Amino acid sequence: MERADLTTSFTYKNIMDYSSTMIQSVDLECNLIYTNEAWRDTLGYSPAQVERRSLFSVLSSKSHKTYQNIMSMVRSGKEPGNQDLIYLMKSGKETVLSGMISLMKDHEGEVIGTTGFLKLSAYIDEPFDMKIPDRGIEQRAHSVVKDMKTKYGSDMLMGLEDLESPINRFLDSIYDLVFFKDVDGYYRGCNNNFAALLNLPKEKIIGYTDYDLYPDAIADLFREKDALILKDLTPRKNEEWVTLSDGTKSFLETLKTPYWGPNNELTGFLGISRDITERKLAEDKLAENEMWLNIYFTQSNNAKFFLMLDHPVSWKEVPENNRDQVLKEICRNLKINRINPALLDLYGITEEEIRNEKVPASILCDPEEGIEELKALLDQSNLRVVFEKERKDGKEIAIAGDYMCLYDDQEHLIGIFGNHRDITKEVLSEKETKERELYLRTVLETTRDGYYALDEELKIIDVNEAYCGMCGYTKEELIGMSIMKHTIMEDAKSAREKAQRIYERGSELFESRHRKKDGTIFDVEVSVSTLEGKERKLIHFIRDITERKQLESYFLIEKDLFKNTIHSAADAVISTDSYGNVVIMNNMAETFTGWTQEEAKGRPLEEVLHIHDQHGNHFTNIARESMRSRNKVELVEDYRLLTKGHEEVFIELSAAPITGSENEIIGAVVIFKDITRRREEMKNIEDLSYRDALTGLFNRRYLNEAVKSISDILSLPLTVMVVDVNGLKLTNDAFGHATGDKLLKEVATIIKEVTRQEDVVCRTGGDEFILLLPNSDRAQAKALKDRIVSLASKTKVDSLSVSLAIGYSVMRRAEEDFDDVFTEADNNMYRNKLRYGQTIKRKTIDKLLNKLNRKNHEMFQHNREVTEYAEKLGMAMGLKENVIEDLRLAARLHDIGKVMVSKDILQKAGKLTDKEISQIRKHSEIGYQLLKEVDDYKHLAEIVLSHHEWYNGNGYPRKLKGEEIPLLSRIIAVADSYETMTGIRGYRTSITKEEAVAELKSCAGTQFDPVIVDLFVDQVLG
Repeated sequence: MERADLTTSFTYKNIMDYSSTMIQSVDLECNLIYTNEAWRDTLGYSPAQVERRSLFSVLSSKSHKTYQNIMSMVRSGKEPGNQDLIYLMKSGKETVLSGMISLMKDHEGEVIGTTGFLKLSAYIDEPFDMKIPDRGIEQRAHSVVKDMKTKYGSDMLMGLEDLESPINRFLDSIYDLVFFKDVDGYYRGCNNNFAALLNLPKEKIIGYTDYDLYPDAIADLFREKDALILKDLTPRKNEEWVTLSDGTKSFLETLKTPYWGPNNELTGFLGISRDITERKLAEDKLAENEMWLNIYFTQSNNAKFFLMLDHPVSWKEVPENNRDQVLKEICRNLKINRINPALLDLYGITEEEIRNEKVPASILCDPEEGIEELKALLDQSNLRVVFEKERKDGKEIAIAGDYMCLYDDQEHLIGIFGNHRDITKEVLSEKETKERELYLRTVLETTRDGYYALDEELKIIDVNEAYCGMCGYTKEELIGMSIMKHTIMEDAKSAREKAQRIYERGSELFESRHRKKDGTIFDVEVSVSTLEGKERKLIHFIRDITERKQLESYFLIEKDLFKNTIHSAADAVISTDSYGNVVIMNNMAETFTGWTQEEAKGRPLEEVLHIHDQHGNHFTNIARESMRSRNKVELVEDYRLLTKGHEEVFIELSAAPITGSENEIIGAVVIFKDITRRREEMKNIEDLSYRDALTGLFNRRYLNEAVKSISDILSLPLTVMVVDVNGLKLTNDAFGHATGDKLLKEVATIIKEVTRQEDVVCRTGGDEFILLLPNSDRAQAKALKDRIVSLASKTKVDSLSVSLAIGYSVMRRAEEDFDDVFTEADNNMYRNKLRYGQTIKRKTIDKLLNKLNRKNHEMFQHNREVTEYAEKLGMAMGLKENVIEDLRLAARLHDIGKVMVSKDILQKAGKLTDKEISQIRKHSEIGYQLLKEVDDYKHLAEIVLSHHEWYNGNGYPRKLKGEEIPLLSRIIAVADSYETMTGIRGYRTSITKEEAVAELKSCAGTQFDPVIVDLFVDQVLG
């Protein structure tokens, strides 16, 4: 900006600052952004007290509606013009300011608020009560009018004194109450309505003073107000309850203004009174209802907010091809209008921070990514979404958001109401337990729209589970039911007329009320369309809008309905007065405490709500505490309620102060609920999360937590012992996981039997157990190890010996690093495992082979002869002795994998099915997996895997070809096939040696190595 511009701006601001006209500037959110000195001096505020303050906080509630109408005009681009507004002075008194309100625009011509140029019109005095005395005429003093006539030369005064004058007839035709007093306080004129109020003829009013007409206290008050008008020559307004002589009461608003004569001399006061009883009662009713609405909005545990638009939008009239652009405009123009404390608590932010954010992206939707959600909201008028949100402190929370569109009387969109509920605990519970997951899934399903179809007789022919859940009927009960049975407000005739109208129009959207099976009523939004076919049908989509209808009722500010909502709330609610005494209890509060509303009303809250902490300390009146601090007070952990019946329940509760129109504390609201069951569920979930499901021992998670607080919970010396089950994988592969699980359970039983109660025993992996042994030195650790080994050696699992590798290390000083101690124990275990583990695995293979031979004696004979043939063939080929030894072992173990094949399949006489063939063919792969786990046999695994490969590549499992097949596998293949053909089997007939040799030669080069076949026939069979 150029310097000249600075000078111009500075000069313009100076003019405003020092102008005697009161000037204010207000933004579109109704916040004061500028006031000049004349404005502040008149109302008694300092600059700091009005900076960024809401204009509504300095406006009387009587003018709130007026200014809301002004802002509606501003948002639509209209100039508000001259307005009269009632302001609250710093002293609390009211005053009337009048003047021009005009649009305030930025450099681009966009409306950004209003500027008001105001002047003081009248002071408003405090209201008071006045009773019209019932005095006889004979008691009144004489009029002094005739004595004072010569003092005033004004024809008007003389006209007022002449009761038949035209001016009196004119005043008598006015509905308002009109009177005129001179500067000395004598009444010089009035109309019939004023005389009727005092129940006197005009002759007994004119020429008399207030002391003649009213009690002295009231007369003193009137004269004091008259003196103030004479002093500052400013009109004054007051309101008073007037009790007439017949006992009826009226509320009058009186404006007194100075009256100047023809020669500009002050001649008296002109007073005009108006009966505003109905308005006063309506305002009192509105104020009371606003108080209850404020309780609901500000004291709710759920985060609530209003987003308002600068200009109303007629969304339904927006063309389809222009909707995306209008959506983005709505996103940009939505502004925070009101938020409750729960929203700030939920996101851990201040009100200033959230007002500075891009509002839709913060609490509604991202203008680019979430535009579809906003569109759905505008199309449906309400929307529920679940999403994750990051708090200011970085914590991720899950939010259930409910949104409802707000419309003006022309059904134009003016804003959005939102309700956010923290469901993080519910989401976590869903992840922890399957039961919780099922429960939440059920809840989600019940939130879907209901659906049913009607035939032409208006009977239900189809219905979904969502609507069954809404109304409490089963699907079987609803099918065939007349729609009239569970809808209300419609008889059969009107229902059929509506159906016919829908058939003609094709669709209709309306609200209705449905009756549940138990008789209760709920509000629904019904979207109906026709389905034309062989038979006409009406397709209904139902949405439960009970909660929305309740919210709409709050906007109508119906006090009684709000109280009923409080009483039907799921949580217990108690409200108190400013002294902490009970005023209202809802039904749930009566149930929890054992006190009835009648018993508790007026009692101190601590008598009804007897709360103590985990140490038994009594918590005093929580309502008084919240009123004292002027903040919300929450008690969420380990607090118990002692009921009137001396029962204890765990509760979670909060209290928040209730403020009046002057921001004074007028009471508190306390909300609490029973969390006993939730605590038990969370404790069970937590306990399960620390346990190994198979053995019941602690798991690795518990071990990690224990290690974090090792210095607090364990005493030195501390022994760390690592126990590993030898051959678990081999056991699982060979005997099945059921046997492996049984082995682990036996090991867990052994360890639990020899350890102490204070020892920490964990299963941390598939075959690993870790023990933390407090107050145990090396000698005690060795003794425990020996006991475990001794018990294990005496234990059998399906004929298998239990073998364990054990290592330990002792932590003697607190300065030692636990990880180092654990590493030493783990290394010691591995040394022990290397020493004994392979022996156990080798013995396991031997047991498997014996098991196979016991399963089928013919298999034993087969393996022995195949081994002999293979050995002879190896010798004929000139193989070295160590190679022949490997050949001998491989031939002996070549069918070890058949231990996992059913005996019925192995001995089946008839033709095998494809499935049975597939199971038998897997035996070579199973044998490979078993042998590679044993160091002494792992070099034979590849031989066993390949002994069914064909020389031409058509074998299994890998379709190897020629010399890709290991030599020893090719040898075993010939020996195995020959023995299979010639060996004696109970389930089939064997063939002769000559027939078998012919078969070998015919398959040489395809199934078998031709060189090996020739050697086998010529040198082994001779």
